[in-house]
Amino acid sequence: MLAATLRVATPLVLCAMGGLFSERSGIIDVGLEGKMLMAAFFAAATASLTGSAWWGVVAAIVAAQAMALLH
Repeated sequence: MLAATLRVATPLVLCAMGGLFSERSGIIDVGLEGKMLMAAFFAAATASLTGSAWWGVVAAIVAAQAMALLH
């Protein structure tokens, strides 16, 4: 049960740490959840189309960076 909780909570903890670092630098980032959702969507879509999880990871990184440029 603890292992499953840690596995599922890891993305949220990493996102919270990113928000913490941006807050400490003086930048308020309210779009963290949107970046996570957009990255997850593009990762799933790309991995489904290409059949490669690595291309899904690349698509997630690109999508999150594109969303960060909008903010």
